[in-house]
Amino acid sequence: KLKTKVAIIGGGINGLMSAWKLSLQGYKVDLYESDIALSKTSSSSSKLLHGGIRYLEFGHINLVRQSLHDRHWWLKNAREFCNPIEMVMPIYKNSPRKKNILFLGAYLYQILAGRFSLGKTKYLNYENTKNLCPELNSKNLIGAVSFFDAQMDEKKLGNWVLEQAVNSGVNVFENSKIDSFTQDGILHFQGKNLEYSVIINAGGPWAYELNKSNSIPTNFCLELVRGSHIVINNKVSNPYLIQELNNKRIVFILPYLGNTLIGTTEVIQNSTDNISCSEDEIDYLIKLYNENIKDKIDYSNMVDKFSGLRPIVKRIYKNNLLNITSANRDAKIEVCNKMLTIYGGKWTSAPSLADLVVKKVDSITR
Repeated sequence: KLKTKVAIIGGGINGLMSAWKLSLQGYKVDLYESDIALSKTSSSSSKLLHGGIRYLEFGHINLVRQSLHDRHWWLKNAREFCNPIEMVMPIYKNSPRKKNILFLGAYLYQILAGRFSLGKTKYLNYENTKNLCPELNSKNLIGAVSFFDAQMDEKKLGNWVLEQAVNSGVNVFENSKIDSFTQDGILHFQGKNLEYSVIINAGGPWAYELNKSNSIPTNFCLELVRGSHIVINNKVSNPYLIQELNNKRIVFILPYLGNTLIGTTEVIQNSTDNISCSEDEIDYLIKLYNENIKDKIDYSNMVDKFSGLRPIVKRIYKNNLLNITSANRDAKIEVCNKMLTIYGGKWTSAPSLADLVVKKVDSITR
């Protein structure tokens, strides 16, 4: 395999993890990133390594189970950059999901983790919730359900993956926008025609655009959803998963690196340009925080804001309207001759997605 050359376009977490795992299998891997590695979507997550507890509500059991196994992979292999956290879901009289539903969901989440469970799901009564979570608004508070997940130092963990990839022999070319590519394994870069056994499109939100502009046949397209976060200088004592009253969305309020992270929003975006947090999104996140936490905040408490695009995979020929909250977050891998495209994918599930990429590349080059 040492003579088998693979090019990867895109230096996000899925591109880097695939590059690393391919290199470990003996492939010679060149990775091209038009900017700095991990500077786009992979630097704008909620900083959680999680199975996606909210996906259970929509029946995405396999996705959650696999992501929980991936969560274990991160904690086992890079424990210095991630740690278990106990997440609290407060329950109010007017909460859209009642305590029995929340407890059953969190308990199923624990069961799906199997031997990789990080701790027991608990129901907390009113008094216990008040004692554990003194900053919560107590009006109409009934209690809470707590469950375990994991949080990462996103920048340090991403840099660790980059370092592993480079140390395994991957050539990472940053600020290196490729000119074009073909499904026959030809990549045009800086006036040269470079030949590869496989080209992998790991462009994240840009994957479909890249295929379209290079005339690569595909059955998939992407619905782009902007997720925005704000960081405030108020501190909270626990990580919270908050239910929005009106439309059952959930938002995280998380202690993070000495501040508090609030997010995310979900706004459909029609292009990959101008990925930024709007005033409406900031107002929405501040309002949700103030509805649930006693100490009120405003714009003066904000120390940072960031946005990223989440690519949700759709079949091109299905014009069904997408509910972005309940839409399946499963990734798809599509092969066209010597071309492999990764559509979708999450931070947490990058290890198992990379394993699938290796299998597909093996089958192409066999």
